[in-house]
Amino acid sequence: MWWNIFSSKACQLLRALGTVMVLIVLGVIGLTYYTTVVVVYGPLAGQDNSDGKFAKGVLVVYHALILMVLWSYFACVLTEPGRVPDSWQPPPEDEEEEAAETCKSNSEKRRRFCRKCTQWKPERCHHCSVCGRCVLKMDHHCVWIANCVGAYNYKFFLLFLLYTFLATVFDAIVLLSNFVDFFKDLEARREAGSPSPLGPDIPEAQQQQQEHRTGEEQTRGTGMAVVFVTFVLDVAFAASLLGFIIMHANLNLSNMT
Repeated sequence: MWWNIFSSKACQLLRALGTVMVLIVLGVIGLTYYTTVVVVYGPLAGQDNSDGKFAKGVLVVYHALILMVLWSYFACVLTEPGRVPDSWQPPPEDEEEEAAETCKSNSEKRRRFCRKCTQWKPERCHHCSVCGRCVLKMDHHCVWIANCVGAYNYKFFLLFLLYTFLATVFDAIVLLSNFVDFFKDLEARREAGSPSPLGPDIPEAQQQQQEHRTGEEQTRGTGMAVVFVTFVLDVAFAASLLGFIIMHANLNLSNMT
C-alpha cells in the first residue's frame, strides 16, 4: 500500500514538473547561445581578418546545429507518442493458443489487458503512470521533454540526442581556448595582486582611468565566468548523451526498443 502511494505522488510530481523541465532545457540552450554568439564569436565576426572569417564560420555551423536541436526537441515535446485506439481488439486465438497463453505472465502474453485503462494492449504497449494512459511501443517517460517516448516520436528523440551531442561537442571545441584563458586570467590576477584603492591623493584623470580599467576587468571577468560555466555544461551533457546514444543504438540493433 505504501509503495502505491509513493508511486502515485512521484507521478504527480513528474507531471507537475513537465513545464519546468522544458524551461530548464530552453534556458541551457539560451545560455550556450548567449556565450557563443553574444560574448565570444559575435564581436569577432565583425573583424576583417582571419579571426573574423573563422568566427563567421563558427556562427554558421553553430546556428545550423541549434536549429536542428530546437526542431527535434519540440518535435519530441509536441508529437503524440502513440495512443491505443478505443475500438482496438486483439486478433482471435484458437483453443491451443489460449491454453498456451494461460501459462505465461501478463507481460509475455499476446493478448494483454490494461486494468487501469480498461482496454486491450497491443504488443510492446505499456501503461505510463505519469501520462495516465497506455502508449504504443513505449520506451520511457522522459522528464526533459515532458512526454513519453513512443512509436511516433522515438525517431525525433534519437535525432534530439544526436543533434544535441554534436552541438555540445562543437560548442566545447570552439570555447576550449576561452576556457583555457579563464585559468590564465585567474593566474595573472593572482600574480598582479589587487589594485590600489582609490583615494583623494590620486589625480582625477588617473582615478577615471583606473575606474575605466576596473569596469573593463569586471566585464571581462563576467564573460570568462559565463564561458567557464557553458564549457562545463557542454562537456557534462556530451558525456551523458554519448552513453544514451550508445545504449539506444544497441537497443535498435537488437530490435529491443
